[in-house]
Amino acid sequence: MSAVLHVDNEQSQLVEDDSVTVSIEFPWETASAYRCSACREPLTETVTGYVDSSGESECWSYVPSVDEGPDVGPHVPERVPLAWVNSAAINVDETEDAVTVSISVGDPRGAFCFQVRRVRDDAPGELAGRLVLHVPHPGDSTPHKPLTALHAGTCLIG
Repeated sequence: MSAVLHVDNEQSQLVEDDSVTVSIEFPWETASAYRCSACREPLTETVTGYVDSSGESECWSYVPSVDEGPDVGPHVPERVPLAWVNSAAINVDETEDAVTVSISVGDPRGAFCFQVRRVRDDAPGELAGRLVLHVPHPGDSTPHKPLTALHAGTCLIG
């Protein structure tokens, strides 16, 4: 198999093999899931509210809601984009004639896997030579996280 990987429109060379996996990992265990929307400092949630890395709950970039408001105020937490994902990977397997996309959320030991594969041409039955899509679904015997169907093709995670 000959594949070409592009990262930010830059071509990278891959090793020729029967299987190629490209993955992205997010080391969130050392980063905060929240930041201040005003000063952009990482925040930690405490029992009394949110504090920055210095332990301060006051934000010097605070914007008061009225013109005559105070110059400082509390940090305003917002979720850091993609803080919910541990990793994402694409596996291209020529031997299985399949492409699998894996996305890990929550527990880093597992992932939701979406796979498109072609059934062998010599396989018995009407699926021979056809493409099949496998997706996570509610009631899956080994789920990465529980799924609840919202409507056809869309599930709530957790």
